[in-house]
Amino acid sequence: MNDVPASFLEALAELAGAFRLYRETVGHDAVLVGGAATVLYTAGAFSSGDFDFVVIDDQVFGNVMAKCGFIKETRSGRLHIGYYHPQHPEYGFQAVSGALFDGRADRRRLVAVSVREGRHITLPAVEDIIADRLAQHSVAPPSDSSRLEQARLMFLLAAKIDMEYLRKRVEEEGGDISLLPPRSDYAAP
Repeated sequence: MNDVPASFLEALAELAGAFRLYRETVGHDAVLVGGAATVLYTAGAFSSGDFDFVVIDDQVFGNVMAKCGFIKETRSGRLHIGYYHPQHPEYGFQAVSGALFDGRADRRRLVAVSVREGRHITLPAVEDIIADRLAQHSVAPPSDSSRLEQARLMFLLAAKIDMEYLRKRVEEEGGDISLLPPRSDYAAP
């Protein structure tokens, strides 16, 4: 993660503390998704100004965020949703839904990434994030290829891809798997 900005990693470590307290409180992992997960899967090749996550209990997570120093967003010029951390005001933090990819992602494939000693962030499987990025590309304006570029790079960087699972997830999300480049260790999608 050498190319991930230090400020992003510091903010991520604060969020990891909230993830840990949430897990201890409810027994379920919060899961980082979207652009922030893409930053981690691409080792900083892409940037994100927000941290989107999925939790099962929004109210409990809100209490956890407050205990961990996060503040409900009320600043002028910002959408009044989610949270910010006073030590990292450039980033936003927001719960985006109650079920991971509308319940279609296999939670047994979640990946824990160590952020700081005793703290980790939980990510969806790389296949789920690739499928999400392809789906987002399919509804983006034709001039915006950023989600497609993200999906392609994650596909190429992943040490291992479960092609059967990826095809299933891309189909469920409404993306186009044929937009991914061929990999030498797999048949073209």
